[in-house]
Amino acid sequence: MVRGDLTVFPFLSVMQMLLTSGRAGRLSVDHPRGGQLWLDRGDIIHARTNALRGEPALQLLSSLDGGLFTFEPDVEAPERTLHLRRDMALHRMLEESDGWTTALRTFPDWSRSLRFTGKWSDAQPVSRTQYRALSLLEGSASIQVMLERSGEPPRAVLDTLRPFLMAGLIEQV
Repeated sequence: MVRGDLTVFPFLSVMQMLLTSGRAGRLSVDHPRGGQLWLDRGDIIHARTNALRGEPALQLLSSLDGGLFTFEPDVEAPERTLHLRRDMALHRMLEESDGWTTALRTFPDWSRSLRFTGKWSDAQPVSRTQYRALSLLEGSASIQVMLERSGEPPRAVLDTLRPFLMAGLIEQV
């Protein structure tokens, strides 16, 4: 078993070490955006966060900038949701990690909720994708819960909501 702190050993460095070593097992990260990744001989075969599986979960895990991790060797995956070889997996996680900078700066506290402001009008034109993202605001759920309920890649949802926040049409509460 290997344990560590992602503020000391960055997530991508830990993943590079595990993937290049060809290890099999489960990496668990204790963090509000944390979850688990299962590896098999240098491939990522499954990712899971609270309610997300596969690609959306991998995207969310790629946002990690802290948390405690544990790698348990030879733990089998409960299912297979990914087929990412080492180099492709590292490349994808690096791209995702870079893409999270703006989203995490705009939405730093996922325990907060989003709501429509007085500037919002039902006449506001929105695309189908924007409508789906905006419909998640109903019910006063936290950003974390909204993203889990969406079933969509979390960064895509936040990137869709960001212009509405910047325009003052929605706000964080």
